[in-house]
Amino acid sequence: MYEVVLVDDDVIVTQFLKRYIPWEEHGFKVVASFQDSHSALEYLLENTYDVLVTDIGMPKLNGIELIEQLKKSKSNSYHIILSCHDEFRYAQQAFKLEVFDYILKETMEETNIIALLGRLKEKLDQEQFTRNQHLKVTKFLERNNMTLKSKFIEKLMKEQNITKDGWWKEQEELLKLNFSDKYFTPILCFIDRYQEAINHYENETSLQFSINNLLEEIFTAKDQQDVQIFFTQGKFLILLPMKYNTREKTKHQIEAILKELHETIYAGFEVSITSVIGELNVKEQSLLESMRILLKNKEQRFYYKYNSIQNFYPISYTRDSIFQDYVEISQTIKELILKDKKDQILECISQQLKQIREKKYSPDSIKDWAIKLIIDIKLSLHALNHFERQSVVITIADQVIQYVETFEHLEYVLADICEKFLEQIRSTNLTTRNEDILKAQKFVQTHIGAKISLKDVAAHLHLNSSYFSRMYKKETGEGFVEYVTKTKMTKAIELLEHSTKSIEQIAFELGFENKSYFSKTFKKYFGMTPGDYKYKTKEKMN
Repeated sequence: MYEVVLVDDDVIVTQFLKRYIPWEEHGFKVVASFQDSHSALEYLLENTYDVLVTDIGMPKLNGIELIEQLKKSKSNSYHIILSCHDEFRYAQQAFKLEVFDYILKETMEETNIIALLGRLKEKLDQEQFTRNQHLKVTKFLERNNMTLKSKFIEKLMKEQNITKDGWWKEQEELLKLNFSDKYFTPILCFIDRYQEAINHYENETSLQFSINNLLEEIFTAKDQQDVQIFFTQGKFLILLPMKYNTREKTKHQIEAILKELHETIYAGFEVSITSVIGELNVKEQSLLESMRILLKNKEQRFYYKYNSIQNFYPISYTRDSIFQDYVEISQTIKELILKDKKDQILECISQQLKQIREKKYSPDSIKDWAIKLIIDIKLSLHALNHFERQSVVITIADQVIQYVETFEHLEYVLADICEKFLEQIRSTNLTTRNEDILKAQKFVQTHIGAKISLKDVAAHLHLNSSYFSRMYKKETGEGFVEYVTKTKMTKAIELLEHSTKSIEQIAFELGFENKSYFSKTFKKYFGMTPGDYKYKTKEKMN
């Protein structure tokens, strides 16, 4: 609906126009009417409108003067004059102001006004269509420019020997870039919780376009027209031109600008960003090198807190194995899950991640550690009767963790997955008989280092040994002793793969009387000795 404002000092005229003209049937809506032209002017200057219908002869401020005042500030609205005067001088003044039409009140009939509205709507519709088309073209060009800039920066980062001639100059002209005579500071900004942000904005392009527009508005308001912004997946690179100054002053200026960017982006989109400042005040080849270093070390953001501003320095990752204490940690978490100790689970995860952070392991090795932890816990729980048949099963842990961006994000994801394991165990509907089996299996899982006999477990459950043995076989399809052996052998594999313990130490840790009996059981189960298995594992790793 196009919005109409009526102004006439004769209330009968405005009432006639409002009541007897079917505005809405023809795409218009009367949003305000005035008898006082000064009040009308005040309203019209403060509000948007599409059409003004005004009397020409009014006290204090006549219709011609009213339109003159409005023309000074608003030129895209249409004006229609109602007049009792058919003198040429009034019509001449009106058409000098480019009014849409000049209607004599003596000929003001419903059919004439409806015909006028038809012509006016056709004009307004055409203008709106043209504006929409122009907006589409503008948006297309802006988005295309973003894509071209992304490809430009990707090529610069990949090809080390690009010189400033030919292709480079052509791209600078095409994208309106100029790196030659200015000092820039490169800043790499990560969009926090990127997958969630994309889901909210439906696709990556819409999210990038929205952020880009906001950044351009901010920098235009600061009169920083030469700022360059390049988007790549999940992040964007800002080249911020700064007047050459002392290092400390430049640093403080950039941090102040970034703080404002962080706050404005969050206020506008509820999306936080993490910013990493590269080398200060560099140009040409030094600028390229600084940009390459930032992008080459992008995985370091795993060590940055969300919504933080960082000064770049390279992290030297340890080459030590992240799996040194893995077996003990995974066993502790498994036991805590079986005992439903949520707070202790969260504390254990938090402490372990803190130690990993302090030792500076690479992000990829940390993700491998987390994926293995979840898969191993899942496999151990699946060894419990009926666990695997439940509806809630964690099947995409590796996919979820691959998208993890920071330590705090990883801690949240691990805690969430463990909570799902707890819920799954709590919601398991078991009969009294199956409950005894579950208790027996939990006993084995939490006493893996002890010598476990059928008699001891039956006594723990207050059941007759023979009855418990028959019940277990009937319900699970395997003997209880077989289950104990399977569980201990699974644990033996973990220890052989992820610990430096000797075979003798592993044997005693799993409750075997001696190394010989452990080796004999292992070979019977896997077809090779523990020593052969350990040797083959090392060969695969090498």
